[in-house]
Amino acid sequence: MATNSAMPPGRDRAEALMQFYARKENRYDAAFDANGDISFGEFGFRHEPEKDALVGRVFVAKAWRDGAPEAQIDAFMKVGRALNDPAIGGLFDQGGGYFHLDPDKRMYFLKKDFPLATTTREILDEGMEKLRDLAATWTTRWFARVADITHGRALPPLRPVKQDDPDDTI
Repeated sequence: MATNSAMPPGRDRAEALMQFYARKENRYDAAFDANGDISFGEFGFRHEPEKDALVGRVFVAKAWRDGAPEAQIDAFMKVGRALNDPAIGGLFDQGGGYFHLDPDKRMYFLKKDFPLATTTREILDEGMEKLRDLAATWTTRWFARVADITHGRALPPLRPVKQDDPDDTI
């Protein structure tokens, strides 16, 4: 890969880490777009030079439909904020990551920052596998519960919830 002086600092390292992970997924032609972003279906990466990090993301849930009324959009935005609230979504395991509601894509993502200075291929591999596994748990078990808590239809758990906790104990 040729170094381009117009690229932000760290882009080469971020792209090399991303390409390593992409090859594990049998994607041999992966390259960031002009904004330092790439998507592989349910997961993707973004180089964020201001953080000096490669940010991994995994799809968790779809938000509002196109053309939804403003009140419905506001309800989804409220859930987006609650996911990162330590007293609501923060009670459920996020694996060191955080949530992002992309209003353009109308999707919720679980994201994690991988600092370029300290992230090895092994750390990225282990971190992304855990993030993808955790996102599946969020999709199938916890997301609807957090939405219910947010809108007053359920109580928050009494203690932090880990991925291996049985549903009937939370």
